Amino acid sequence: MHWLKAKKRQPPVDLGDYRAQVVKSTLDRDNPLIKQLLDETGQVTQTWPNLKLDELKTLTEKLQQNVATATGEVVPLGDISFLTVDPKNPKKTVETGLTWEHAVVKGDMENFVVETVNQVLNDEQVRLADDLTYQELTDALTAFLTASHELGGFTDQELPTLPSEDEYIEAVEHNELFNRLPQRLVVRDEPTTDQPEQTVKSSQPQSETTLSEASSQAANDAEPASAASQAATAAVADAASVATQPVMPAAATADSTLTIAKLIQAFQVKTSFFKTKPLDEKQTVVPESDDYVDVMMVRETKEANAFMQQTADKVADAYRETLTQNIADVHEDTQAIDDLLTTDWQTPIKQQVTQRHTKDYGNRLDNSLAALDNDYQQAVAEEEQRHEQTLTKLEQQLTIDKAKTTAKLTGDRDQIIQHEIAQIITTQKQYIEQEVQQLRYNQAEFKRHKVIDQIVAGQKEANDLMTKAYRQLSSDLEVRRQDFIKEHEHALGIREDSDKAQAEKERLQFANAEVLNLEKRHD
Repeated sequence: MHWLKAKKRQPPVDLGDYRAQVVKSTLDRDNPLIKQLLDETGQVTQTWPNLKLDELKTLTEKLQQNVATATGEVVPLGDISFLTVDPKNPKKTVETGLTWEHAVVKGDMENFVVETVNQVLNDEQVRLADDLTYQELTDALTAFLTASHELGGFTDQELPTLPSEDEYIEAVEHNELFNRLPQRLVVRDEPTTDQPEQTVKSSQPQSETTLSEASSQAANDAEPASAASQAATAAVADAASVATQPVMPAAATADSTLTIAKLIQAFQVKTSFFKTKPLDEKQTVVPESDDYVDVMMVRETKEANAFMQQTADKVADAYRETLTQNIADVHEDTQAIDDLLTTDWQTPIKQQVTQRHTKDYGNRLDNSLAALDNDYQQAVAEEEQRHEQTLTKLEQQLTIDKAKTTAKLTGDRDQIIQHEIAQIITTQKQYIEQEVQQLRYNQAEFKRHKVIDQIVAGQKEANDLMTKAYRQLSSDLEVRRQDFIKEHEHALGIREDSDKAQAEKERLQFANAEVLNLEKRHD
């Protein structure tokens, strides 16, 4: 892939502001069928090797339909460079830097625009070019896509989109190849929100609204499953017109199952805890201590909080086990999948294609044999006077020619029948795989929404249970507090009486000592 920014070329005629030029052509223009297609495509024979974009589109489509698809062989074209008019000199053209190298027309390709874009994005020289920025590359490809739409007659749905700069850089760094598709074949994922913990912890009105919307979406997703058998029958009746549809990712069902497990594991029971004073509950206190009540309440409160946490954990574990068992008991209806996989849809296709081509090739065979008979009669009339040996040779040659013609036409017929049957069967298999994946995805979604419904109901019941336990324990703690206060006041009363008795004892001892002193003095 060469990026030449200044090389000038002079086209023989005006073919539009954006055009194509076949370089190193490998197209077999001596082939009668290809020659006929060239003659029927605009002014290609007069302007060759230069082509308008719409003429290149028409030519590649005809080659694809009449040669590549009909025979199962690819049609080589050569290298196709794309040119644009020089803005400074409208009479001259310059290379855009885009080239469809070693271009071939294949029966399964989309169009030359898709082939060119993928080849340019995957070209090693383009990726390793230090002087080529992503912006320059996308500018050139954007101009090419715009010209293909305006001058080539392509619709937006037939053209591919370009990767973002991050996608392109990642592909270059990991040596990944692009396979851009027309927009009509691209499935854009709808944004989804998967926040199981947030759903579980949200308030009741929000949960009900979210689950209502999710259930409605699940019902809408389930509608295609009921029409799976009808869709398969319609595809068999008109298999050639079945369009390729995007395949549901094979990991969708597994991801949904993992999401259900995460939802169940994320189920939590929240409880309220009692506030405690910042005291050391390990300190030694007696009922008459000043901090006795506070220290004892700190100990009791911490035990109560531990009990509340253990109760919440046990309740959550019980509900998780219940949810898991309920999901295991959900019955999966696989009847639609079984019906779709066991339907004999290949036999009608084979019979239809075989009958159509047998009739067509039968007529061609009859016409060819009749023409040979006419030639034979004419040769016999002209050579009537010749020797019997010559007549015998003609008869032998007739037999040989008939055998060769029969063998050739029969072989062509069988080849085309097998090729078309293989194409239709491949397309139909893809369609069935898509339907099966969709049905499995819908069933997984049904499970997920059922878990969400049960989580919301269990959350409310658990909250009521914990609130009731909290209130009961709060009342018990208040009773214990009053008991501690009474015990404390009683101890203080005892200590006060003891202090008074001790003081009276000391007073009496002091008085007795005074009496003894007075007696000693009198003596």
